[in-house]
Amino acid sequence: MPEQLRQCLPLMTLILGMALLQWIGPQALRYDTRLINDGQLWRLLSGHWVHANWVHYGMNMLGFLLCQALTGIGWNIWQWSWRILVLTAGVSGLFYGLEPDLGWYVGFSGVLFGLYVIAAVDTLRLQPVMSIVILAVILLKIILEQWSSVTITSADLIGVPVIVDAHLYGVSVAGIILLIQYLTKMFINLGNTGNT
Repeated sequence: MPEQLRQCLPLMTLILGMALLQWIGPQALRYDTRLINDGQLWRLLSGHWVHANWVHYGMNMLGFLLCQALTGIGWNIWQWSWRILVLTAGVSGLFYGLEPDLGWYVGFSGVLFGLYVIAAVDTLRLQPVMSIVILAVILLKIILEQWSSVTITSADLIGVPVIVDAHLYGVSVAGIILLIQYLTKMFINLGNTGNT
């Protein structure tokens, strides 16, 4: 199997999985605070894997493929999946804890922002210029979304408001993941040097 196809296979599997969930329907799976409070806890995860409409889905999946294309990250299906699960749970946890009045949410963009950050940092040594550009663009977008009157969203294209806090939360959770990865490697290296 060609290397490029092998690298795209995990993404295509995840994209098709999200297409199936989209077909089942966003109403049944969206993040909905009231229904989560009533015990429908799966919505903490599934709300990020469905979209307002197929245009919204297509834009996020294009961004997903672009993450792979720009970073050249070689994660397998498990490596993509655990990162997506942790980012999903983290963004939802921040929604639930910090934004209890949020009625509902759908979309992958918060998770996607986190994936871009993790992939850019993971490929920093291999392609420093591209990684730094990705991180700078994401940082600039977060700053503009959070502290500026400038609006850069796709709300008109997707037909629903963009919850920009999802982007901030995705980047924040990615930062925690990266810190844990760094500390884990540091402790493993300390352990290895202690054994020699």
